[in-house]
Amino acid sequence: MLTASAIGQALPYFPPVIRDPLLRLPEDTRAQIQEIRLRIGRQLHVTVHGTEFVLTPGGTLADEPAPGITVGRALMDTVFQSICSHSLHAVQYMLQKGFVTIAGGSRAGIAGTAVIQSGAVTNIRAVSGINLRIASARPGAAGALLTRLNTMGITGGVLLTGPPASGKTTLLRDLARTLGADRRVCIIDERGELAAVQNGEPQFDIGTQTDVIDGCPKAEGIAAAVRVLTPDILICDELGGSAETEALLDSLHTGVRLFASAHAASLRTLGNRPQLARLIAAGVFEAAVLLGTEDRIGQMLAVQRLNGGMP
Repeated sequence: MLTASAIGQALPYFPPVIRDPLLRLPEDTRAQIQEIRLRIGRQLHVTVHGTEFVLTPGGTLADEPAPGITVGRALMDTVFQSICSHSLHAVQYMLQKGFVTIAGGSRAGIAGTAVIQSGAVTNIRAVSGINLRIASARPGAAGALLTRLNTMGITGGVLLTGPPASGKTTLLRDLARTLGADRRVCIIDERGELAAVQNGEPQFDIGTQTDVIDGCPKAEGIAAAVRVLTPDILICDELGGSAETEALLDSLHTGVRLFASAHAASLRTLGNRPQLARLIAAGVFEAAVLLGTEDRIGQMLAVQRLNGGMP
């Protein structure tokens, strides 16, 4: 299965001291990069197939200890400003949640000192770490899942679960591409990762009949989609908030099928998250899917029928 990586769209955000060594890597290696991680005062790391390597100035990946690119304050600030397009105000909404989504749908997680006003995070200062997760498309990734669901006779909502970096977003993206070929699909893309919309145009193939509500909180986006776009299928990622739970419960009897994702280490732990437990108990999801990590990223470890109860 071929993987289309957004690494090329991420490279311009880095100065030459980082970009040039990345460009010296073999093209097939560069296309497999999952994360580029900067930590203040330490060496820059690149993650490939779940393993972190030191990126050397000469453009190789090495195990620790190895002479790499040390991230000082000036380099960290340069990358941070570039990721924010040199306008903190323009990305403040995302920074409040600890990340910034860049062109191509890759997401930069930000570590640093939170600025609190009126009990809420309003900004991040003294950035100490950036983890850029590279978006990718895997055409055909959804095929095995859809075959399994059809075999089990599952026609209702499906919840994709797994730890971080288990391929949930990539699989949702290919579900949109596949299902959107002949059905009306609407993606609620709060973080701008699933479709990577630029100037109104998705940067990934998400299906010919797929609409995108981009940059909108999921609760409002779900309500708007059901009300005015008449989708057959809704797709959104990282559920967990009470507002989006209420919106999904309101949409339960509209006949719209939902594909969504949520972080969980196992299917058994889903009941530990109250909002997910509510959605499952109400029958929003007919099945839950657990995805693997590392050398099994995006692979189905288990598919469990829910029947309105916990796995």
